[in-house]
Parts: sequence; C-alpha cells; structure tokens
Amino acid sequence: MAIEDRTTTRARRRAMFGSTRRVVGLLAVLAILVVVGVVIVPSVLPNLISAMRSNPHVPLLVALFWVLATTASVAGKRAIAAGHLTWSGAATAHVGGTVANRVVPAGVGAAGVFVAALCRGGASHTVAAGVVALWAVAGGLAHACGLLIGFVWLREGWSGLLTVAVVAAVLVVAVRLLVRRLAARRSARPVTEPVPAPVTVLPARQTKLQRLRATVRDVVAAVRARPVLALAALAAQLAAATCLATGFALTAVGFGVEISIGVGMAAYLAGTALSAATPTPAGIGSAETALIGALMLAGAGLGEALPVVFLFRAVILVAPVLAAAVMAASWVVVRLVNAARARRRAPRTPHALLPAVVLAIEPDAAPDAASS
Repeated sequence: MAIEDRTTTRARRRAMFGSTRRVVGLLAVLAILVVVGVVIVPSVLPNLISAMRSNPHVPLLVALFWVLATTASVAGKRAIAAGHLTWSGAATAHVGGTVANRVVPAGVGAAGVFVAALCRGGASHTVAAGVVALWAVAGGLAHACGLLIGFVWLREGWSGLLTVAVVAAVLVVAVRLLVRRLAARRSARPVTEPVPAPVTVLPARQTKLQRLRATVRDVVAAVRARPVLALAALAAQLAAATCLATGFALTAVGFGVEISIGVGMAAYLAGTALSAATPTPAGIGSAETALIGALMLAGAGLGEALPVVFLFRAVILVAPVLAAAVMAASWVVVRLVNAARARRRAPRTPHALLPAVVLAIEPDAAPDAASS
C-alpha cells in the first residue's frame, strides 16, 4: 500500500509539474508575441494601407478561397463520419472546432469539438476517437507532403517536383506489392488453434506511449476496415491546403510581390507545415514567422512579405469567427420561427377563468322568467 501511495503521489506531482510547465511556456510565448506585435505592427500598417488602397479586392479573394478550403474540409469530415454527421453537423463541427483552436492550441480544441459532434450523432467514444485520429493523421500527412513539395519547388522548381512525384509513385507501388506478398504468405501458412492469451491487468492510468499505441491501433483498424475513408480524409486535407495556398499566392501577387503563383503556393505549403510544429493557439506567431521566412526564401523582401502575411492571416483568423456568429444567429432565428409556427398551429383552448367572466357579464336568467 505504501509503495502504491508513493507511486500515485509521484504521478500526481509529475502531472501537476507538466501542466504548470505547459501553462508557463504558453504564457511566455504569448508574451513574446504581444511584444513582437507591439513593435512590428505599427511599422507594417503604412505599407498595408497603401497596398489595400491599390488592391481593395484582395481580402474578398482570400475569404473566397477560405470558403473553398472550408467546403473541402467539411466534405472530408462528412465522408469519414458518414452515418453520424449530416452536412450541417459536419459544417458546425468544423467551424466550431476552428474557432476553438483560436483558444486551445495544437488542434486540441478542434478535436474536442469533433468528438462531441460525433458522440451527439450517435457514435461511441471509441468510434469517435478513431475518426478524429484518422483525420489528424491525414492532416499530418498533408503537412508532410506540403513541406516536401514546398521546399523542393522552391529549390529545384518543376524538375524537383517531377522527381518527387516519380519517387512517391514508386514507393506506393513497392508498398502495395510488399503488402500483397505478406498477405499471400500469411494465407499459405497452416492454420493452428489459437492459444488463449494470458489475462493482463492494465494500469488504471495509461502513459503517453500507451495512448499513442492505442491511437495507432485504432487508426490502422479504421483504415483496414474502409481504406476509402483514409483516401477521402487525405484528399480533403490536400484540397483544403491547396485552396489556402492559392489564396496566399494570389494575395502576394496582388500586393506586387514579384513571384509566380506556383512559388507563392510552395511558400505557403512549406511555411504552414513548419508552423504546425509549434503548439500556439491558431498558429499565431509561428505561422506568420514561417510564412514571412518562406516568402523571403522565394525572393521577396521583408517590406513586401509583411503586409501579405498580415492581411492573409487576419482574414483567415477572423473568417471562422464571423462564420460561427452567422451560424449561431441563423440557429437562433430558425428556433424562434419554428416556435412561432408551433404556437400558431396549436389549437386554441379557452382559459380556465373565461366561463366565470362570461357569467359575471351575462348572468343566467331567473327560473321564473325561464318558465314563463
């Protein structure tokens, strides 16, 4: 008992120390971002205002491509959560999760909203965790592909991109052949009676490694059961990233940065993939730094890169909040309209005091007058 108490105490101390360290680190990052914003933003505003005067349509263009990226993400979530989320539910989960990411870093807010929406749609906690893990893995693969494609495109151009495509195709074919051979060998082995595994008691509190292994098993099981879901999730993530990259490139070109649209897209893909490794709320600070560095690597100056990145990030950060506000207002209006219609359709019943009021105004005739 004493050993168990000591182990529990140590685990609690480690958890408290780890959470305190994360909070302190996050506060330090936010303080640095505030200082940098106070120093840099006043110097960027004149260039941003002049660029906006020459091209006032650029924010609308960025908002349009954000809508396209959001549509692709909603379609992907609807595909992998078929049977649990409707189109409106998938849209609400995605937009609400994006807004939650503005507060909770590292995608934890979006994952929590997605899990809550799946459970509300009838999915069990295990199924919801598997779907969210599949979406997260697809996002990680999309970021890795974007990082690779972006750096190769910036350094080597179309020839490097073609080389990467050929190597990726060869790897896919090799992996498929290897999987088929392994499956054929397993099917050729003689079937033996299964030996019952010893019953092991798992610890009440799993470690991070155990949780990671359980998540990997859930994702692998989901992919094996329905591989189309994995392809749908990856395609949706890549489509959303491509839409945002196109909007970023058109913003840079519209503000007079002398780069091609392809180079601007490569800069966005590489910068976004690098910023995803820093767990700040909505990537604030890390995304701006990575995108500015990617644009400067592509040949833009610091004075040209700052207005582009600040405007693009401002639209991307504000658009989900406005969309969530519009969706919430629409939901309230629909509820009020439905309630008003229900009241109109309901049969009107006389009030309980109405007969007494009628008798007080018009009393019954006297018995003698009635008999005569």
